[in-house]
Amino acid sequence: MFDDYNANMKKNVLSLCLILLTLTSFAQTGSIKGTIKDAKTNEVIIGATVQLVGTNPPIGSVTDIEGNFDIKKVPAGVHQLQLSYVSYATKTIANVRVEADKTTLINSALDEDNKTLQEVVIRAQKTTNTEVAVITEIKQVQQIAVGISAQQIQRTQDRDASAVIRRVPGISITDDRFVVVRGLNERYNTVLLNDIITPSTEVDVKSFSFDLIPSSAIDRILVFKSSSADLPGDVSGGAIKIYTKTVPDGNSLSVNFSTGYRNGSTFSSALSHAGGRLDWLGIEDGSRTLPNDFPNRRAVINSARYETIINRFRELPDYYAVKPMTVTPDWRGGINFSRRFFLNSTEITNTSYINYSLSRLNNAIVQNRYNFNAGKTETFNDQLLQENARLGVMSNWAFIFNPRTKVEFRNLFNQLGNKETITRGGANLENNLDYNNAAFRFEARSIYAGQLSGTHELNEKTRLRVIGGLGYTYRNEPDFRRYTSTRESGTNQPFVINLQQFESPTLQQAARFYSRLGEIVGTGAASFERILGEKTESADQQRKLTVGTYVESKSRKYSARWFGIVNPNRISNEILSLSPERFFNSENLRANRVFYSEGTNFDDKYQAQNLMAAGYASLYWPVSPKFSGTLGFRGEYNRQQLQSFERGGGIPVRVDRPVFNPLPSVNLTYKFSDKHVARAAYSTTVNRPEFRELSPSTYYDFNFDVSRRGNPNLTNATIQNYDVRYEYYPSQNELVTVALFNKQFTNPIEAAIFYNGSTVAFTVANAQKAYARGVEVEVRKALGNPASNSFLSKTLLTLNASLIDSDVRTGLGSSTLNRYLQGQSPYLVNAGLFYHDDQRGIQANVLYNVIGPRIFTIGDNVLSANIFEMPRNVIDINIIKSLGRHLELRASVQDLLNQPFRLVQDTDRNNKVTGTDGTYQQFRRGSYSMLGLRYSL
Repeated sequence: MFDDYNANMKKNVLSLCLILLTLTSFAQTGSIKGTIKDAKTNEVIIGATVQLVGTNPPIGSVTDIEGNFDIKKVPAGVHQLQLSYVSYATKTIANVRVEADKTTLINSALDEDNKTLQEVVIRAQKTTNTEVAVITEIKQVQQIAVGISAQQIQRTQDRDASAVIRRVPGISITDDRFVVVRGLNERYNTVLLNDIITPSTEVDVKSFSFDLIPSSAIDRILVFKSSSADLPGDVSGGAIKIYTKTVPDGNSLSVNFSTGYRNGSTFSSALSHAGGRLDWLGIEDGSRTLPNDFPNRRAVINSARYETIINRFRELPDYYAVKPMTVTPDWRGGINFSRRFFLNSTEITNTSYINYSLSRLNNAIVQNRYNFNAGKTETFNDQLLQENARLGVMSNWAFIFNPRTKVEFRNLFNQLGNKETITRGGANLENNLDYNNAAFRFEARSIYAGQLSGTHELNEKTRLRVIGGLGYTYRNEPDFRRYTSTRESGTNQPFVINLQQFESPTLQQAARFYSRLGEIVGTGAASFERILGEKTESADQQRKLTVGTYVESKSRKYSARWFGIVNPNRISNEILSLSPERFFNSENLRANRVFYSEGTNFDDKYQAQNLMAAGYASLYWPVSPKFSGTLGFRGEYNRQQLQSFERGGGIPVRVDRPVFNPLPSVNLTYKFSDKHVARAAYSTTVNRPEFRELSPSTYYDFNFDVSRRGNPNLTNATIQNYDVRYEYYPSQNELVTVALFNKQFTNPIEAAIFYNGSTVAFTVANAQKAYARGVEVEVRKALGNPASNSFLSKTLLTLNASLIDSDVRTGLGSSTLNRYLQGQSPYLVNAGLFYHDDQRGIQANVLYNVIGPRIFTIGDNVLSANIFEMPRNVIDINIIKSLGRHLELRASVQDLLNQPFRLVQDTDRNNKVTGTDGTYQQFRRGSYSMLGLRYSL
């Protein structure tokens, strides 16, 4: 079934290529800044002279009390830089490239020597990864934005982007991967990787797994909370832009290794199941894959009792292959490499990362199920072992032909494997039955994102930028096995394997499920920027017109096939009561006993396509030295298509929705002074269903014991966004902001519960109207005078808090019951204390995060109530100590409080959580301690 699909998918990937024209930047001068230190003691040098060679009049600077220098108005081009100080050898730095309107960073050291050193070559780059650079960028953009720099990321010691983005104001993470902006769930946020929309990493929801990107690869993260014409229209919560490193400071090589201990998991006893030889790499080796020559659906249905068909099922891997194990510590390792060199007159840079991790989590999970008529109906006691492997490779190249022209080629690939073993006890209270169930699952995902981009300065007033992108996602879920068995409560009788007593299997009982999904995304973008009128020295007083286009073509194919053991012969409990090890022995598969039957239905596959073509224009106009505004208009034509079938009858399901959305935006800025800024913004945005949300395909989720299915009748949601913010910048790396926002939703899309006969399912549905209103506060403040050498002068405080109110008009029949917007948190708080002592080589921080209770999924108000996700207070502690010039020791304790993850059902239906409501799901991940080394050359 999958062979032709795989071949076609690979052929498509190989046939797609990225073609690019060269592109942009303007102005005639830039700047050079950096720090000069003693090469031996690593202490800063005060009063060192930094001067460009051969300039008349001389251009240079002198280092301040922190060893910093800043040379402004340096002509664009390649220069030589001379560093000198009394009793130190003069150093000449060749090939310092300065780009127009950009800052080049030079960090160097002088040796105590009376002899002149030979020429030292150090390449320069634009400073974008420091706190000062990010705050400066936030201050200069017209939209309401927040961000975090690589400098601050290093201090937090976060492993990946999912942990990093928790530190951004108004941001939280669900399921340790998916981002929430201003309390709005992941569907309202769009992630761009180096200005291109990222490929999907999940099947069921719109999301990007932030844990795919190692923190060491991040240059900066910016979150735009008000929209503009150049941003995608689907950014109602925010546009998260992740920029990975491309142009390094110089040549470097570093190796890191760490090991982690998780309280309650590491060194505990657990049950796993036999897998493939390449599970440790996150790769399916083919041992679990359904053979290409396996009998087709019709053959199995028509000949399930035939010995030839039964023999093919006997050849499949063992159904039940549980093995005991001791959970070993996690470990992670990585190699980071950067290089800068010249090929004739072209400067070439490369930044590459290889990261690998193997982690395990052994969780005890308690679950309860309720309905209004019977109260608590079921209880589950699960033991879940997760074994996760990840291999990540990033390689970014830059080709700098001259200060006016640069081409960049970025590549990010991740191979992920997730192996789950679940054993379930519990009881059905209505039927007086005890459970003994289990599931064995492995999922492998391959995710690639590639970009080719270029910038070119046409003249001093005009620049062009072009980007081409290719994204590819492949998800393989081979041989997902699950079974259920029961016995009468309060007895010691053996458990009886549950089977259908006719030839139609179910997804829950003794089933084997195989699925594959492939998606290809091709993107292209071009932007043209033109300065209007005479060019001024101050960029914020320069009128500017920007026009551009963005095209995205997405194609997905999903297919599943599954089988279940059936008992039409009505064999006795003597066989059904065998232990799982004995019952699932292939010798029990017989025509006169039990055998496999095909369960694959018409809806177990779908194909989908999406074409989005956008054009935009924005005009930046400084009305006065203090007041400026950007007027923008974006038009998006989106055609969403899906082809599938209804379950049972096989009636075709065809979705074809061509929609044009006009998306105006206004961003206004008033500068009272360089330190005080006020902003206001308005925009219209859109939220579209995802492919999986439109598909009628049914997927059984063993973890929650529910079926998941889409809704082909979903419609697009539209949102009106209003924002105002006041900003205060006490210094270059400090800020205080207060923001108010109001969002008005029409047809918001929400996760919901529905009952299909006796089966519980999760789906999605449109509400009628909703709003979300809130206030945000951000503070980033040094606790002492940076000029002093006190403890407080080296300590930085960050505090981010949001308060949000939301309301939904459901529009369900005649009901006008109002409630919170699904996925919307009423509050979020992030706080951190950062200590940084360069002289002692110590970095330390304490971080705090909490999000308020939010609706996980909407109940049907007939048999089921709303389910809330409860808040967790999270405290992390991180320490980094330099051991000489090349070695770092890193230690951290994450989730120190280890508060439980809790889902609570609003069983009294008062739209809030009280002590009388019941726990739907609860577990603790365990505090996580990590110790690691990093060696750099």
